[in-house]
Amino acid sequence: MRIGLFLILLISFIKAEVLEVNILYLEQKVKKPPVLSNVIEEAKDSGIKGAEIAIKDSNKTARFMNQKYILQKEKSKDENKLIASFENFVKDGGVFVILNVGDELLEKISNHSLAQNIILFNSTNKSSKFRQTLCKPNLLHTIASDAMLYDALVQFLIKRNWKEWLLVKGDRPEDKKIEEAIKRAAKRFSGKIVEEKAWNFDTDIRRKAQSEMPSFTQSKEHDVILVADYYNDFGEYLYFNTWKPRPIAGTSGLTPVTWHKVIESWGAAQMQKRFEKFAKRWMNSKDYASWVAIRTIVTSIKSTNTTDFETNLQNIYSKDFNIAAYKGRKLTFRDFNGQLRMPVSLVHPKALVSNSPQIGFLHQNTDLDTLGIASFEVKCR
Repeated sequence: MRIGLFLILLISFIKAEVLEVNILYLEQKVKKPPVLSNVIEEAKDSGIKGAEIAIKDSNKTARFMNQKYILQKEKSKDENKLIASFENFVKDGGVFVILNVGDELLEKISNHSLAQNIILFNSTNKSSKFRQTLCKPNLLHTIASDAMLYDALVQFLIKRNWKEWLLVKGDRPEDKKIEEAIKRAAKRFSGKIVEEKAWNFDTDIRRKAQSEMPSFTQSKEHDVILVADYYNDFGEYLYFNTWKPRPIAGTSGLTPVTWHKVIESWGAAQMQKRFEKFAKRWMNSKDYASWVAIRTIVTSIKSTNTTDFETNLQNIYSKDFNIAAYKGRKLTFRDFNGQLRMPVSLVHPKALVSNSPQIGFLHQNTDLDTLGIASFEVKCR
């Protein structure tokens, strides 16, 4: 009798309709400005490889639950083409969209009339404004914001009693966002920027570093040089060329990241090896954030067994929902701005130095909320 019941259940399982989950990955190809130094460029397939391996891994187990995950991809420099792909995907019944786009397009898509019943995952954009003034309940962020990254860095500097800093900054819009995040963190954790210097030289820094940098970095007494140089135009040339022997941190030197090759604890080493075999390169922050976005979708649907927008959004924000993601902590989403709570790693190119939040920085809910935009700072709900 038991065997008969088992066969009936097995047959019904086989005949059950497979739940197909379509996920759209949109990537805006942006032309980077010319820089004056030799920069090791970011991999051209950053982000998408993280999504692809997450789909591959997830489908290995999804078949046992009669589920199948399908990744649709659209990459383009043409903003209108990306918006059209988004519209077609939603009209065809799609619910989950991963975005690797700039500020303007992220704002347009999140405000689109068709986006109201879609769960959007921002996997690359670090701008704090989407967590503070332009947040949406259905816009989730799996990449750490600038505010999170530089709160993490400043906590470490304060912990080490390196409280006075020379800030060297670029003049591009991306540099200014980092500058704002550093200043916000300095105010929040009682650090002091003793002097600011703007790098606006148009000379070839490769040939001029030894003569330009020492005089440029003469300053009031400071413990650390903080760098706001998004494209690594000049920051890498500060090493050993400063007026005083000081540590470098920020976009060069000691750098706060969502993910890096040197993260190996909590099972991450196995993840790193799997990714490197798959992508033929190291996993970076964009890859990791896209991977987490897919894992969020899969984790939710394993529980809900539906692609319904409202059901899954409520589940993701629920107290029982969390993601195991090689960070040593269970990761959850902040219900006041959609940001994924996570530790931030402080690295240099060859080693992990520390993880923030640092011990001793406390919060009434979780110490992870000492990083990034706090609930009282959020102007949108």
